Amino acid sequence: MKWRGGYAGAILHVDLTTRTYHTEPLPEELTTRFLGGAGINAALALKLLQPGADPFAPDNCAIFGLGPLVGTMVPGAGKGNLTTRSPYGRFLGISGHGRFGALKYAGYDHLVVTGRAERPTVISVADDRVSFLDATELWGQDVFETTDKIWAQLGDRTDVTCIGPAGENRVYDAALITNKYAAFARAGMGAVLGSKNCKAIAVYGTGGVRVADRKRFLKASRSLFDLLRSDRNLLEWRRLGTLISLETFAEMGLYAKKNFQSAYDGGLLESFGVEEFAGQIKEGDVACMGCPVGCKHHVRVPGADGSEIRMAVSCMNAVMQSFGTFCALESWPEVVRCADQAARMGLDFMSTGSLISFAMELYQRELLTPEDTDGLHLEWGDGEVIREMIRRIATRQGFGERLAQGLERAAQQLGPKTAPYAMQTKGLGVLYDPRVRLGSTEIFSQFTNVRGYISNVSVAMVERTPEQIRRYCEKIGLDPETIGRIVSADGYDVGRLNKWTEDVCSAMELLGVCMFPPFQRLPLELWAEACSAATGIETRADDLLRVAENLWHARRTYNIREGAEAVDDTCPERFFSESVPAGSKSFEPLSKPAFQGLVRSYYAERGWNEVTGEPPAAVLRELGLLEAAQRP
Repeated sequence: MKWRGGYAGAILHVDLTTRTYHTEPLPEELTTRFLGGAGINAALALKLLQPGADPFAPDNCAIFGLGPLVGTMVPGAGKGNLTTRSPYGRFLGISGHGRFGALKYAGYDHLVVTGRAERPTVISVADDRVSFLDATELWGQDVFETTDKIWAQLGDRTDVTCIGPAGENRVYDAALITNKYAAFARAGMGAVLGSKNCKAIAVYGTGGVRVADRKRFLKASRSLFDLLRSDRNLLEWRRLGTLISLETFAEMGLYAKKNFQSAYDGGLLESFGVEEFAGQIKEGDVACMGCPVGCKHHVRVPGADGSEIRMAVSCMNAVMQSFGTFCALESWPEVVRCADQAARMGLDFMSTGSLISFAMELYQRELLTPEDTDGLHLEWGDGEVIREMIRRIATRQGFGERLAQGLERAAQQLGPKTAPYAMQTKGLGVLYDPRVRLGSTEIFSQFTNVRGYISNVSVAMVERTPEQIRRYCEKIGLDPETIGRIVSADGYDVGRLNKWTEDVCSAMELLGVCMFPPFQRLPLELWAEACSAATGIETRADDLLRVAENLWHARRTYNIREGAEAVDDTCPERFFSESVPAGSKSFEPLSKPAFQGLVRSYYAERGWNEVTGEPPAAVLRELGLLEAAQRP
């Protein structure tokens, strides 16, 4: 098929073992069923990844994908996705960020990397030229050093996506970081690239992205821009980024303290004030590709040794939680110092903070001693110890080796008494406490998402009335019967609602658009209009929700094929057995039967088996996935 616009129309395959590459046309049936980006990634993963294989084997594929709006002038259209077999066993590895769009300018919608290089290698993609550069001298260098040296060689307009020592050492929580700040994180993406001896992927493109109907596309883009500019919170999003809700969330008790033993209240703001951040820590704005908001930050703090630390941060809320609330650090400079160390090592902030807070609670409870930790005293709030633990995890040195395979396996190695304190789901550390706000789909989704972690940014993060939820459902185009299943006179079913908030966010992700609130608030019909004008393929809002639904069928099918079960969609036991104090408030433990009922509601709303969570065979046959879904 000759693509009229939006799509580049090609998949680039790179084999590190043979140092060869080839392109294939983007199959039309994949765009029809899965639209693009993460959706096509999921379908490719089911077909290319052999059931039950080793994630560090050469035949594992790292599949990068971009939606049809990436590279156009549509606001926020910079989202790239990475899909792979995760080190976390039976759960699909998925991640995304907004700085991989140069691949589209080089002429490709997807990049599939397989094989293992004989020696450390940089894959360089410059338009239609693919080169394999020797990276022997870069092996052992941190992310910042590696990026600077590749920029010196290839030019600073090249987007550099690389691993640090954590990825080289196949640490399960290693990230893959673009231009020093945008991370394909969680689920061990960096470890997979490290297993391939791939130090970095450098991409530079000079091509453009065609659109099918220029006049119609400009009109849709202008409408999106006008609505975005009218958002009363737009400048606050630029000023504070993901800290925009810090004060609200603190007052709600959403920030877990010391490995979820308790929670902070508004007193957290005495240590982490937003005005202090904006006035003293932040020194500039950073934007993803194609984004007029710029909700990331350049920050500057004094180093512990008197030097100056300057870095870019994608999610400041994650920095504050990972090393602040989780590990009890109490100042912006201290958490930024830890983030700098983790970014240089190529580690995921949230997973690393979860690991260290887990170890600190074990030390607090005398389940670990200085003899176990190589003499380190894992005391809460000790920034020097936290930074040393970051280094040891990344290099698998001493006690760090015992944490290098993630929370679940760390607990297995350290003994059965430690397991109750590993606050994980599907191997990944939990971000928000469901005891405080189970009615949020964002929080609930941590336990039903195919990889753990949150799957959507939701209208229900704060308290909502049934009528507000009803209006949201009407806005996204749900019919009265569907709304009736979700909303009742006295509340709403968060499991059923979660299906739809996931689909809305996923629809935007498939287009290649940011799912943050400034973009999510814009009408889905207008995003569909932009897609129609760009691609020349008529697309409606309900078409976007349909392909998003297909994405979740494919992802769930992968997990089921690899041995995942309904029992994996659950909380750490602490959430069912302990209340959590938050200042003067206290939140009761969850009811396990009630929680399991919500999971079944989620399955039912997706049309899956209510007991097993398996998608119907008829649906998989229609999507062309039935054969790939077969278990070994």
